[in-house]
This record gives sequence, structure tokens and C-alpha cells, in this order.
Amino acid sequence: MTPFIRAMLRKLGRVGLVSILTISATALACLINYLLVKAFNFTDVLLEDIVLITCITFTVTPLLSWFLIGLFFKIDSLEVQMAELASIDSLTQVYNRGYFYQESKRTLAELSATADSQTSKETVNRSAVLLLDLDDLKVINDKLGHVGGDNVLMALSSILSDFIKKPNLVGRFGGDEFVVFLKQTNSVDLERLINSILKDVRAYEVDVEGEKYHFTVSIGAAFINMNDGKPLERSIKMADAALYEVKKSNRNGYVTYEGDS
Repeated sequence: MTPFIRAMLRKLGRVGLVSILTISATALACLINYLLVKAFNFTDVLLEDIVLITCITFTVTPLLSWFLIGLFFKIDSLEVQMAELASIDSLTQVYNRGYFYQESKRTLAELSATADSQTSKETVNRSAVLLLDLDDLKVINDKLGHVGGDNVLMALSSILSDFIKKPNLVGRFGGDEFVVFLKQTNSVDLERLINSILKDVRAYEVDVEGEKYHFTVSIGAAFINMNDGKPLERSIKMADAALYEVKKSNRNGYVTYEGDS
């Protein structure tokens, strides 16, 4: 079944589909009955049988349709759940790297397709990415153990999920790195968001066996230039370069890439 047909069925819903099938089946039965009467000149007894068949069709079709369509929606729901499970990082419950790339590129393609003027092109160019790296994860693991390290990763993903809502995306880039895609933003809003994330991370307490621990992150940011051949990959590379600048200084902060974008 094509995605278009599947989307149409979802839009109609169970009741709508049953109604359409019932009306269609009953109309078809009436048409066939009419043609049979015209073609063979059935007697009144047979006409009564035909009317009975029509009534049965009108009664049975909704019941059968309700069952079959219900089965379709259940299977469809299971497929959606399985797709979501395949797209989610099991530890942090944010998108995995592959799905993050897929959805970010899809969103950028949609934005590019609607950018039919220079003004709209500039709007597209205000999409941005953040690359976040947990500071001193090895030290955290040595101090708290890997379970404690996992708790810190889950805490960071929870904080990011509180800030990053659809159509924006947050994913686990790998290890102790997270990546964020912002569909539309500007320098002021980007700086405000980053500072809010850093503030909440610094204030967060991770409980490990009754002990409270704090952690910090470093963030690299970059705006996306849709004129680049590979805009998402290029912007992530720029954000990584900005992240490196934070890491080699004092960490626990952010840098926005200012090079040629």
C-alpha cells in the first residue's frame, strides 16, 4: 500500500471508511438487482429475494467492514509503533542518529521546495543545528560507574526534550554527544535557547545511590546554509568545529560558528 493511500485511509478514519463501503456495496447491489430485473424479467417472488439480498448486503457490509478496517488500523498502529521503536535510542529515548538525519533532511527539503523567493530563502537559511557534548564523561563514569553515567545521559536527554519540541528535533549523535535541529530561529533566539539549556544543565542534580551530582555540557552551534551542496552535513561539521573551540577552552559553554557558512 502506497504512503498516499495509507494517509487517505487514516484521514477518513474507521467510521468514514465503513460508511463509504456500506453505501458503495448497497448501491452496487441495487444496481445489479435492477439490471437483473431488466435483463431477465424476474417474477415478483424473485424480486422479493432480490430485495432480501439487498437488505442483507446493507446489514452485513458494515459489520464486515468494521472488522476488516479495524484490523487494518491495528496493523497500521503496530507498524507505526515499530517504526518509532526503530527510530528511538533505547537509553535516552530521543531519536537515533539515522532517524535524526532522515527527518532533518526531509524538513530541509520541504523548506527548500517552498522557498520561491529570496526572502523565503533567507528564512530557510535560519535553520540551525546544535552539537552538545557531555563534559568529562570518562571522569563521571570513573566516579559514578557506568550506571551513573547512563543516568547523566538520560538526564541530559530529558532536559533537551523539555526545550526541543516539534517540528524541531533532538537526537543522540553517538556516545556522549547529542544533536539538535532547529527548523527556524535567529541569532537572538538561538543564544537564548542555548543559555537556557546550559542554565538548566548546571542546576540539574543527578541522584546516584542517594548522592547528588552535577554535570555540565559544551555546545557548538551553526546556522544552515541551503546553498551548500550538503547543508545538514556541512552545518554539523561547522557545529563540531565550534564545539571543539569550547572544549579546548573552559568547556561548560558554547560557541556559534562564525566562519564561511
